[in-house]
Amino acid sequence: MKKRDLLAIVAIIFFLISPSLAFYVVPSMKRLPDDLNEVIYYDGKLGMLNEKTLEMEYRDVTIIRHIKALREENGVLIVREDIEVRDKYTNEELEDFRMTKIYGVDPYTTENIAGYGDLDRLGQWLFPIGVEKKNYEVWNSDLDDACKKGYIEPEEAVATAHFLGEEIRAGIKTYKYYGSQENVFTGYLPTLPEAKMYYSGEIFAWVEPQTGTIIDLQKHVSQYAVFPDLHKLPSNLNISVYLTGNISMLNTTTAQYENFNVTVCNHVEVENATDNYYLVKNEVIAEDENGNRIEELCSSSVDAVNPYTLEYIQMLSNKKGLMSFPIGVQKKNYLLWNPDINNVSVAKYKGEEEIVGLKTYKYVVDVDNYYIGKESIEGMSDRFVELYYDGTTTYYVEPTSGSVVYVEKTGQVNAVFPDLHTIPENFAGEVKMEGELWAATEGKKSIEMIRKINVENVYWEEGNKVLLLKDETTVYDRKTGEKIDIACKTEYHGVYADTAEEAKNYGDRPREGLYTFPPGTEKRSYLMWNPEINAPSVVYFVREEDHNGVHTYLFQTKEDRIVKDDTMGMEMTVRYITTTNYWVEPNTGIVIDMKKESVKKINPLETFLGIRGLFWIDVYKLTLSFPEDTQQEMAEQAKQMMELIKLSNSKVPALKVNLKSKDLIGSIESAKMQKKQIEKLSGNKVKVLDLTYWTSEKSVDHMVEKAREASFLLMFMQIIVPAFLVVVGLAMIAIWIRR
Repeated sequence: MKKRDLLAIVAIIFFLISPSLAFYVVPSMKRLPDDLNEVIYYDGKLGMLNEKTLEMEYRDVTIIRHIKALREENGVLIVREDIEVRDKYTNEELEDFRMTKIYGVDPYTTENIAGYGDLDRLGQWLFPIGVEKKNYEVWNSDLDDACKKGYIEPEEAVATAHFLGEEIRAGIKTYKYYGSQENVFTGYLPTLPEAKMYYSGEIFAWVEPQTGTIIDLQKHVSQYAVFPDLHKLPSNLNISVYLTGNISMLNTTTAQYENFNVTVCNHVEVENATDNYYLVKNEVIAEDENGNRIEELCSSSVDAVNPYTLEYIQMLSNKKGLMSFPIGVQKKNYLLWNPDINNVSVAKYKGEEEIVGLKTYKYVVDVDNYYIGKESIEGMSDRFVELYYDGTTTYYVEPTSGSVVYVEKTGQVNAVFPDLHTIPENFAGEVKMEGELWAATEGKKSIEMIRKINVENVYWEEGNKVLLLKDETTVYDRKTGEKIDIACKTEYHGVYADTAEEAKNYGDRPREGLYTFPPGTEKRSYLMWNPEINAPSVVYFVREEDHNGVHTYLFQTKEDRIVKDDTMGMEMTVRYITTTNYWVEPNTGIVIDMKKESVKKINPLETFLGIRGLFWIDVYKLTLSFPEDTQQEMAEQAKQMMELIKLSNSKVPALKVNLKSKDLIGSIESAKMQKKQIEKLSGNKVKVLDLTYWTSEKSVDHMVEKAREASFLLMFMQIIVPAFLVVVGLAMIAIWIRR
């Protein structure tokens, strides 16, 4: 091939490449780059409604918008947009405005593609590369949340960008666009769900036409809340009110009063709101100064309440009257539910009073000797404590809001006790004794005797309560620790609870006399069942005396008699000699000390031949007493039980309460705020957000530079390079022709 022909071939190639660059290569460059990574800064002024002062509070802000391409899926570019707002002067981030959005975008047209991103969006994401002089439908990302939550349809989040004409902006030619949306419903005010929120916004954008780059932007956004009539319980009510003071409680175990410094928290929360009623949870938690719960003062309930009148709905609640004072309280008496008596009480209007500059209405609830029910007594199923309430509660109420600013409460629960002289159904005890035992078959041994007694069942006999007692005696050799089987036994006694007498028709054998000394022991002789011989013995009153620090009655069994005895395994005639002393606390019947010396003798002739002779031989000797620790234990039990027994047939305070509001200043400020909100917001449309922002000068310069670079590249590839190739081709053809 000649050099002259080569010039012609190259020229033809240049002619072919030139239109390819213009019509194929350049269009493929008109797209969003897959390495898109831009940070744009905006300056602005943000105003927000202060719900305490009800005034708009403004601050200068910087908005940072970071746009980054993540990947490409099926020809769709996945773009992440992070937005943060900071105080311009302190650089403090306003975290409520931080957001992240994911878009799925056609990289060539910049249209949103459904099925990609975090929301199925419509219209344009941005202006396309090679923008035209026409209107565009553009997605408004301000409405993303409203669309996600279903408050609006996707079509409502699309706004028209109207072409307004050409304008020189920042030294370059731009197309100016304008868009706006008015009164778009976006949901409800977080702090008051009944208030509907509406969005309005307008925007001006200056777009470089070749690249579609937004060189400059100015936007104004406002949100309004349309408040309903606020004379109504808020559907998102969630408050806690605290009272502090002291209480005094009767401990029914020790019969002593326990005093506490307490904090009582009354937490009220709407759990469910319907058109007709609210389900309101009311929880009271009382704690002492150490954080321990006082269960007697704690309660919890969920009730249906009319949100306008604050009346309990009796068909859906076991309460009646008002839950609290209504919003817009009047100078009249009100029927309030009173948890102290589980019934309504009259809150009587007592006039106006000013507290720290705030006008309040004073109401007083007085309760006098109101029967509030009966309380069971542990171990005494046949008797109850009758309870009565006396108390005064004073409320100071801000009239517009119905807020209770201050509370003073004094109250007392009085308990009327029945006769407590009885053995309780849950009785259980253990007594340890020491002594010496000699038996003809065992020899002499130092012993420890443990006697365990507990109630196993309860019966009724013609209106009398009978306790079935398990009485288990175990005897140990103190030297070896081994059980002495001949001295161990388990018996079942039927005992009348009120008299401590043996019930013949119960237990494991017929018995008579006392099982033990009864509560309210008298200074007289008693017949008492004697387990040493399985027969009754007389216990004689000896005298009164103080013993181990307790005033006692001394009783004694002293006898020498012939009895039929089967306690040693076979029935035989024995001569039984004993001296047994009992020191008894009379109010409780508790034996606080005991000393016993007993001997059993047999007559050999009578035992083996049936002829009574003159000689008696010892076969059993026992000495037994309470050791010192048992004496102390029984004395303490007696002292404690004495105090309880003293409550018999008496009326005493079971609970005393003295409480008042914990944070008066805080309550006053809260009432003032609620009053102002009701007066200024009720039924009104109020601006809650006002934001104006614009592209910062730094970002405008940056975007202009980016647009110029991209525009030049496009022009270079679309016009300059093809033209150059044509010129070179023509020159080469001219040379070829000359040759």
